Amino acid sequence: MKKKVPLLLVSFMALTSCASTGKQLCQMPHTVEPLSREAQFVESSSTAEYIILATGKGCTVNQALNDARKAAIWFILFGGDRPLLQTAKERRKAKAILEEILKNPQNYIRWESAPKSKRKEGPYTVMSFLFKIDVGALKQKLLDEGVLEATEEISEEVGLPFIAVLPASNDEFSKFAVTVIEEYLQDRDYEVYVPEGNEKIDKIIKTVASLEGKTDPYYMEAMQAGSDIFVKVKTSVWKVNKYGRVFLKASAEAKAYETATGKLLGASTGFSPERNVTSPEAVVQEATNDLADKITLQIRKAWLRETRKGKPFKIVIFSSEDQFKDVDRSIYRLFRKLSRRPIKRLASGKSATTYVVYVKGIPNAYELFMKLEEMYTGPGKLEKVLDSGSLLILKAGTGDTDIEIE
Repeated sequence: MKKKVPLLLVSFMALTSCASTGKQLCQMPHTVEPLSREAQFVESSSTAEYIILATGKGCTVNQALNDARKAAIWFILFGGDRPLLQTAKERRKAKAILEEILKNPQNYIRWESAPKSKRKEGPYTVMSFLFKIDVGALKQKLLDEGVLEATEEISEEVGLPFIAVLPASNDEFSKFAVTVIEEYLQDRDYEVYVPEGNEKIDKIIKTVASLEGKTDPYYMEAMQAGSDIFVKVKTSVWKVNKYGRVFLKASAEAKAYETATGKLLGASTGFSPERNVTSPEAVVQEATNDLADKITLQIRKAWLRETRKGKPFKIVIFSSEDQFKDVDRSIYRLFRKLSRRPIKRLASGKSATTYVVYVKGIPNAYELFMKLEEMYTGPGKLEKVLDSGSLLILKAGTGDTDIEIE
């Protein structure tokens, strides 16, 4: 006669059996967030797609794969040196839609590889995969939900910067990288200024630069272009010998500066993977794609931070020696009324001085001139010599005030 064993006793026997053999019961946590947050950037297949190597954990192979997908999306949002969510405010806003995004990671994955590795870690199966993530689609989701500010909203609030992109060396690959970054910025609605030769403006800019004791040609080109920010770009291409074959690899470096102050706003380097290609432009393109996204994020973050305190302007005042002291005092008092931030005097001589002033609510140098002209109470009158982006050059006083231009 068979005896019936109570169900509770069967469960207890199963648990004690697992314990006696050293095995642990596997159970996934009740959260939509990834169990593993192990992921790393591999390359940019384009400025809108990244290849990410991500690791997932699960009780089954399918659970490990899905966890790896979520880890890859998590990395794009929060990890690495260029997450989509750059500020604490953006990360707080993202909490409302994070579950929706992570429940459907396939919406942002365009391709995934076969397993790259597999191991056991306690009760879990741990596996790694390569994923091609549609960063553009993920970013658009954040924009649609109001997590990120649209370019138009940033533009209405503080004004988008005018940017000049310049090659830091005269080689053809650096010039090619400049074109790639210009296109990238234009696709994101930034205004890109290309310096154009003008003999009179060249001479005025050189006069201003010599007043400050600066001879940097990039700085002078950026002022000539009327840019708020200038970016210097340099590339390198080299050969790698592997398996009896020659591969090409490239890097692209960039530094972004505030034109008015010379302040460094961002610096980054992009790399291409090693490619068995004959055209160096292919790896330069990939390295620049990698770079463009990094430096643009840095510029955006720095510009928002800086311009919410006021947009920087460089103002150069020329006057006659006998009137300069009174002109200088009058202009300084005007700047104190217009700006809550400290007024910076970069250079001053017997008849000229240079200021950096942060002013809110004034988008360009011409409107700043009109405001100064309206408020000016010093000797004579103000006369505009040149306005170019964030640069304003003025003459002040009575009679003719000649600017010495070599």
